[in-house]
Amino acid sequence: MTELGASRLCSSEKDVSGFHLHCALPAFIIYGFIFQAHELHSAPLNVTGPPGPITVAAGEDVVLPCRFSSEQSSRDTEVVWFREHFSPYVHRYKGGQDQYGEQMLQYQGRTEQLKDGLAKGSVDLKIFRAQLSDRGNYTCFVRRDSYYDEAVVELEVTASGSGPLIALEHYQDGGIRVACRSAGWYPKPQVLWQDPHGQRLPPLSESVTQDEGGLFAVESSIILTRGTNQKLFCSVRHALRSQEKGSAFYVSDPFFQNAHPWRAALGVVLVAAVTLLVIAVYLFKIKGKHEKKIVMQEAALRDRDAEIEKQAEELAWRRYAVPIEEAKVVLDPDTAHCDLVLSDDCKSVKREDTLQDIPDNPERFKPWRCVLGREGFTSGRYYWEVEAVDGGGWTVGVSREDVKRKGEIEFKPEEGIWAVGQWAGQFQALTSPNRTLLPEIQTPKRIRVSLDYEEGRVAFFSVDEEIPIFTFPLASFEGIRVHPWVWLGPGTWLKMWP
Repeated sequence: MTELGASRLCSSEKDVSGFHLHCALPAFIIYGFIFQAHELHSAPLNVTGPPGPITVAAGEDVVLPCRFSSEQSSRDTEVVWFREHFSPYVHRYKGGQDQYGEQMLQYQGRTEQLKDGLAKGSVDLKIFRAQLSDRGNYTCFVRRDSYYDEAVVELEVTASGSGPLIALEHYQDGGIRVACRSAGWYPKPQVLWQDPHGQRLPPLSESVTQDEGGLFAVESSIILTRGTNQKLFCSVRHALRSQEKGSAFYVSDPFFQNAHPWRAALGVVLVAAVTLLVIAVYLFKIKGKHEKKIVMQEAALRDRDAEIEKQAEELAWRRYAVPIEEAKVVLDPDTAHCDLVLSDDCKSVKREDTLQDIPDNPERFKPWRCVLGREGFTSGRYYWEVEAVDGGGWTVGVSREDVKRKGEIEFKPEEGIWAVGQWAGQFQALTSPNRTLLPEIQTPKRIRVSLDYEEGRVAFFSVDEEIPIFTFPLASFEGIRVHPWVWLGPGTWLKMWP
């Protein structure tokens, strides 16, 4: 199938929180399964959000603005605010009343649809007592009669921590070590040291920790010396809200008299040093050979352990990265979503979000932009590689043949999908019940997918760095055929190797 020929009829679409409503409005069809809506049309209703993120301090109330304009009037306006999925939702307003039947647990008792501006096209949502977990993207979905549209609103939640606490710790390097501590910040703040003239001073050390609630605590230390910087100023600065909390302090001269305690104890140290020297010479003659032997044995053990670890890593890579058979994956155009354009040899796919004329057969994915490999596996060990050019995210992996093709799909093993990818701006494994973030892995350009059907193992490796990425817990495919599977975000291009 060519890029110009591989298509099907689609209607106008709008991006809903990273997904697209199009092709006979599949995303709203999912919504219609829940709310029993009719077939809708995307015009002439127009919904808009703010041009940039909305920022609020944790614990404060915030209003997420959303407006709509329509060429007709109607008494029935339905508004649904949701995040990643239509249901459960953040808030729903329908029939002139707020609906709480399927509201997300974390928002219960904390949301209100502002109705004063509804007649003027304002459907703002108020969230009470904002929490760090509230930050992210919200989709404002509006329906009037048979028309609908949606917009995305981004919420940033911040927290200003405590004022800096100054602590004199101990003498060090001819001066006094001073620490500056503060906690309760989000996002991570910046700690600055300044002299009386406003010049910044480099810290001796810095540390940042994050508690279970996501708040950051910072600590920075510096060496205070007599005369040059006895007076200092420590400030902690908020990264987003340009807020700053600081503390100034001064240490008087008498405290520096003990900065060199070696002078008072010099005589005692010299006597002790002579005594220890005599004892050391004696012990050296007796135990010198024995200690040398121990040192050599320890060095040999360290070298052996390092070699064993290196061999184990190499064996792990070879065991899982080089299965028995190399699979030559060809994509199946009959399963490809109508926005996906396949190359002539069906070895690469690109999401173009264009109107294409291809039949909506039962095996075609809709509304998710997915496509399967043409050949599947019911036994054996295989591997193939996928090269990714990221646009708006991607995931690669394997899928059971009986995976759901129409309507809402959860990308997780319980639904028959084992995959990793760049999702919502983060590289992660699509595990269940929660996804596994992989911050220590640099998002690879080329991924190797490894499948051991009998053992039920699905593993992923970075071809760029030749390291394992993630291995799913062993699964039972129950004799069902398993296919290569990919999902593409907006503007993404994937190529199958070999």
